[in-house]
Amino acid sequence: MLIDPFITVAQIINFLILVALLKHFLYGPITKAMEKREQKITTRLQEAAARAEDAQREADLYHQKQKQLDQQREKLLNRAKQEVEQERQVLMKQARSEVDTMGAKWYEALELEKQTFLQELRQRAGQQITRIARRVLGDLANVDLEEQILETFIERLDHLDDSQLQMMRSSSSTPNPGNELLIRSTFAISPEKRSQLIHAISKQIGMEVKVSFETVSEAICGIELLARDYKLSWNLDHYLKELELDMEQALAIQISEPV
Repeated sequence: MLIDPFITVAQIINFLILVALLKHFLYGPITKAMEKREQKITTRLQEAAARAEDAQREADLYHQKQKQLDQQREKLLNRAKQEVEQERQVLMKQARSEVDTMGAKWYEALELEKQTFLQELRQRAGQQITRIARRVLGDLANVDLEEQILETFIERLDHLDDSQLQMMRSSSSTPNPGNELLIRSTFAISPEKRSQLIHAISKQIGMEVKVSFETVSEAICGIELLARDYKLSWNLDHYLKELELDMEQALAIQISEPV
C-alpha cells in the first residue's frame, strides 16, 4: 500500500490544529475550572479547619469555665457547711444555756417551795406541839401551861451560874436611870407571878430593880428576860428548830430518792 505524503502531512496538520483547538477551547477551560474548583475546596477545607480550631478553643474554654464553676461551687458548698456548723454550735450553746437557766430557775422555785412548806410545817407543828404541851402539862401538873412555864423560868433564875449572874448584874447596873429590865412572854402574866419574877430577879442581882412586862406573839409558848447586854429565855423555838432540821433532812432524802 502506497502512502501519500500529502495526505499524511495534511492529516498531521489537521491533528495539530485539532490539538491546538482542543487545548485552547477545551483543555484550558477545563484545567482552569479544575484549578478553581481545587482552590475552592482548599479554601473550604481551610475554613473548616479554622472553624474546627475555633470549636476546639471554645470547647477548651467551656471546659475551663466549667472546672472553675465546679471549684467555686465546691468552695461555696464548703463555706455553707462551715456556716451551718457554726450556726448549729451557736444554737446548741444557746439551747444549753437556756436549759441551764431554766433548770436553775426550776431549782430555785423548788427550793423556795420547799422552804415555804417547811415554814408552814414548822408553824403547824408548833401550834400542835403547843396544844399537846398544854394538855399534857395540865394533866400531869394540874396547872395550865403558862403557870408551868413561869415556875420553870423562876427556877432557872434561881440556879444561874456565876458567869450568867455576872452578865445580868453588869447589864442591870447602869448609870442611866431610864434603863430597866424587860420580860417578854407569849401570854399574859398575872400580878402575883409578876411579883414572884421581880423578887427572883432582885434576889439574884442583889438590889431592887425596875421590871416592865410585854406580851408578844413572836415566839411560840415562851418567856424571856432582856437586859442591856443579857438575855435569858425559855421557849419551844429550839425544839421546833430541831423538828424543822429533821423534817428538812427527811424531805431532802425523799427528793433525792428516784421515783
